[in-house]
Amino acid sequence: MPSGAIAPAAPPVGAAGGQVTAKWVALRAALAKLAAKQPPRPVLVPTPAPIGPAAVVARHALARAHAAFFDACAAKWALRDNYRTQPGRFAQLRAAILRCREAQFTYQAAAAAFHASPAGAALQAARAKYPRF
Repeated sequence: MPSGAIAPAAPPVGAAGGQVTAKWVALRAALAKLAAKQPPRPVLVPTPAPIGPAAVVARHALARAHAAFFDACAAKWALRDNYRTQPGRFAQLRAAILRCREAQFTYQAAAAAFHASPAGAALQAARAKYPRF
């Protein structure tokens, strides 16, 4: 929306300079009339909701558990193509699988704690507004 104070344009240079200037003056006058009739609306900025320390702790725990779960799964899948004939290979695979399961259970517990927190409830309420396909 144009503002109420419109500065006059610099006079153009050329043969049709007078005509272009007259058109611009008429256009600016019309815009000034419209702007005077409809003053600009104030921009309302909503205040952000306060973030509770419990929500921050739950989000950080969820992020750490997710990172640990991702790393454990990556380590397990990295051993997938390891065809060494050394005796410790299966013990290494078993340990990687157990670490991945433990990280998965930790992630599930952190996700449950997050969804039980007020931040998780707000997330579920926001998700409920939009239909899933």
